[in-house]
Amino acid sequence: MDDDEDFKQLVLANRREWNCFWFWRDKPIAESGIARDILEGAGFQVEGLRSLDQDPPDCEATLDGTFSGVEVTELVHRPTLERSIKAVRQRSRGETPERPEAYFIWERDDLIAALQALLVAKDSAKLTRSYERYVLVIHTDEMFLDSVNVERFLKGASFNTAMITHAFLGLSYEPGRGYPVFPLELVRP
Repeated sequence: MDDDEDFKQLVLANRREWNCFWFWRDKPIAESGIARDILEGAGFQVEGLRSLDQDPPDCEATLDGTFSGVEVTELVHRPTLERSIKAVRQRSRGETPERPEAYFIWERDDLIAALQALLVAKDSAKLTRSYERYVLVIHTDEMFLDSVNVERFLKGASFNTAMITHAFLGLSYEPGRGYPVFPLELVRP
């Protein structure tokens, strides 16, 4: 095999069948790459980013000179993802899928509730060490969560958090915009 074929096989072995822009099976590589792309997209200078063996958090880095813990998580409509992956696998075996691949049509209330649920889940983590800043990076490759819809949905939204100091929602690549990143407005109870 030549280098191009080796690379193609590596990519195929590490990708997911559906909703795969941010996905990579090697979790530490995926988390650090996602964190870097989204945090730099949010305007941070990221130095010394490294994955941690014991989490939470998934990574730590110096962000604009501040030692920070970085947790990375995915926003995905799980039932739709699972149904679509099953359909792709059936199709690749030459079978007719029971139900074809699908996309969840996100509405504002769906997005706000899903983001708050992710914040609650990650906000209660027992951190392995102390950080000046604890950042949640949320990535998504959902079809109907493009920059226009997300900007509209997040207008006026705020999210409750106790420990997380900053949170960002990063979208998959959009031509002319790169990786759109949206800071979430956090409110301390």
